[in-house]
Amino acid sequence: MSYIRKLALCSALLTAIGVSVANAHVEFTPDTAVANKNQLITLTVPHDCSAATKTIEVKVLIPNGLKVSTINPMGIFQHGSSLKNWKLTIMREGLRYFLDAKGPAITTGPDGGKNGAHIKFTAVPAGAHGSQLKLPTAQYCTKGVTVSWVQPRPADGSDPAESATPVPVLNLK
Repeated sequence: MSYIRKLALCSALLTAIGVSVANAHVEFTPDTAVANKNQLITLTVPHDCSAATKTIEVKVLIPNGLKVSTINPMGIFQHGSSLKNWKLTIMREGLRYFLDAKGPAITTGPDGGKNGAHIKFTAVPAGAHGSQLKLPTAQYCTKGVTVSWVQPRPADGSDPAESATPVPVLNLK
């Protein structure tokens, strides 16, 4: 079973058993980047998996529009400081590459404010002006809870619903 299908299945199972998620989403801050130019990109994780759990890992699928050779992991930051006990690496599973952030349990939200975890890396997002890069993401938490950020967004890039788990999208300009 493909990684994306596993993420979607996990998301459906969490919804079916009633695991609630906050209204904040894993998303890029800002959600636009200049196409074909090396730049700092920030993925914000403002959301705990549930009220009783903490984030321990965030795994981001690297799409074809981001060449692994151009990605330079910068680290994970919270409250403006680097989380030195967290590791940000590029890992390979089969034919797919992932940006993997992992460390001791942290509270990351729910409001996306000062408790947000910010995964920073430099990269060259390849694509045409006006295109989008979608980066399916899995957020792993304590107590075995996982949130799969894979739900499709409408063509205009907006969130499908407040309670949804939309895929993070980087809009290229």
